[in-house]
Amino acid sequence: MKRIAAIDFGHKRIGIALSDAQQKLALPWKSAEGGRRAVENVMALLLPMKEELERILVGYPLLLSGKVGEMAKETELFAKKLEAALSLPVELCDERLSSRQAERELQSLSFSRKERKGKVDMSAAALFLQSYLDKKNSALY
Repeated sequence: MKRIAAIDFGHKRIGIALSDAQQKLALPWKSAEGGRRAVENVMALLLPMKEELERILVGYPLLLSGKVGEMAKETELFAKKLEAALSLPVELCDERLSSRQAERELQSLSFSRKERKGKVDMSAAALFLQSYLDKKNSALY
């Protein structure tokens, strides 16, 4: 079985998480710089392992009301560019509040503010990837 990658897209940082080969566990992996070169930065990390990947999930930051806001539109564009560049299926995945939840969990583990800053995006990606894996695996039974 191939792995699934999850991306928490942001303007400054992009967090990336990976599933294990059995697609049961999500693990924070790396972060990339956002900005104008966001797609290229993520590609540089994922391209060497492209053959190991089944698909890529991109966190879709809908508004709490469920409507599509400006950040969600930017995320859609990022996802389309990434899909074209890597020739892998890219799926938008609702990730409302995953960054806040990741921040709270890192605080509870006593990470300093500076340490959390570097880990929160990867952790948020791992949170919504784990949710996706749990749903996928529960549907198999």
